[in-house]
Amino acid sequence: MTTPPPLDLAAEPPAAAALTRRQSGARAVYAALRGHIIDGTLAPGERLTEPVLADRLAVSRTPVREALRLLEAEALVVELPTGGVRVAPLDVGDARRVYEVRARLEGLLARDACERAGPADARRLERLVALMDTVRDHEDEVLRVGAQFHGEIEALADNRWCSVLLRQIRGHVDRYRALATRGRAGTTDHVDEHRAVAAAIAAGDPVTAETAMTAHIHRSAALAEQALREDRP
Repeated sequence: MTTPPPLDLAAEPPAAAALTRRQSGARAVYAALRGHIIDGTLAPGERLTEPVLADRLAVSRTPVREALRLLEAEALVVELPTGGVRVAPLDVGDARRVYEVRARLEGLLARDACERAGPADARRLERLVALMDTVRDHEDEVLRVGAQFHGEIEALADNRWCSVLLRQIRGHVDRYRALATRGRAGTTDHVDEHRAVAAAIAAGDPVTAETAMTAHIHRSAALAEQALREDRP
């Protein structure tokens, strides 16, 4: 039997690595496992056991147990009938539902952001679109800049309930977002869709901003579904 590679708590993206350094115990293990589920290091459907995870993370079983409970509450892992848990699978139906919720929430955020944005805010969004165009051939950078763009809109919107609900599905969104971005690599589709949102916000047109954001999310959903179908054996 092949021994699985160790899960490195330090092998997180910079923001997650900083979080891990600040936290300890179950929250640090949760952050590490959540990151590995999202980036695919822990594969969809993979069975997770406390002893193996504790060994790979070089921690005791207690924080692993607590971390798995948190991940189960977030539906990123699912309990097995025989005991233990596995990483939640990825499938077309689930992707469609996640993206439909995301489209409604982010469409509303775009509308709210448009109603609150000033000229400096519009210029900041335009600069992010220009940066995304520069890095469009680099999947990781497109993901990073795209997330920053959406974060700016969320901050501008200042809609607490939308933000709370988005955080609840964020892990699932991020798992599928990576699949969708793969389908855009080397194209200007991602750039053009974000530019349409930014232009509507700059023009002070909340209806168009919401429509453009919703269309962008639906396009991402279609690409994620396509990638899932292509990945099937």
